[in-house]
Amino acid sequence: MEKDIGNYFYDIAFETEIFDGVYWVPINVLGKTRYSFEEMLQICKLSPENEKNKINNLYEAIQLYQISEFRGVIDNKDFWINGVHWQTHKTAEEAVFSNEGCCATDTNWLAYFICDKYDKVGSFCYGNTDGNGHITTYIKQDGDYYFIDMMMCRKDSQNYFCKESGCIDHLMNTEWAGFLYKTKNPHAFCQFTIERFRAKNRDVPYCFYMRDSCFVSATGEEKTENEITLYVPACDRPSMIYKDSMANHRFAVVELPEALQQKKG
Repeated sequence: MEKDIGNYFYDIAFETEIFDGVYWVPINVLGKTRYSFEEMLQICKLSPENEKNKINNLYEAIQLYQISEFRGVIDNKDFWINGVHWQTHKTAEEAVFSNEGCCATDTNWLAYFICDKYDKVGSFCYGNTDGNGHITTYIKQDGDYYFIDMMMCRKDSQNYFCKESGCIDHLMNTEWAGFLYKTKNPHAFCQFTIERFRAKNRDVPYCFYMRDSCFVSATGEEKTENEITLYVPACDRPSMIYKDSMANHRFAVVELPEALQQKKG
């Protein structure tokens, strides 16, 4: 039975330290799939609730994600409230029903299937000074943190990076964001991410934070000529784990504006 999916292998085993305290590990380290490609194809035909009942770990969720051909689209809803540009995101249920969306949507999609399968599932996010940012997933299990970017797990993203191998030379010469990483220290993963951005000559995020809530509701940003502020709603239970030393780069936890309350995931 074919159980490999995209660049990920059902039975590969490795743990490669790629930064101080940060390890590249295979997707299957958080549980191997019970399903072949054909079996997952049948699961794709079920209702979301019945699909959820069939998914038991990250690997199985990624199988479903790729076989259902989740599509990447910009689907944020934009609101301007008191000078702040807020973007709300699909709920987990909306993400599954639509089977398409941005980074926040695919993060909520994954949480729908695995939020109760591990000790903790939340989101790992960052902000850039150009006003952009990114939302991914973290999983906490048995005292370790695992980080996965579902945008890169899509079927149409697989050509941008190599297959799981555990070989550090392969990792450093590919799109690194498509893999699973393990650490006991989220700050160390931030430093690894910063190093990778610099190595790829990309804009380096000025802050990294985690949301303790399984689901992402909204993000706000206010940018002037001299200052940028990233707003994260308190209902998502955020905590900052890294911010650069620039005083004009700000991170603020605020109440979700009343006008957006109905958009909570």
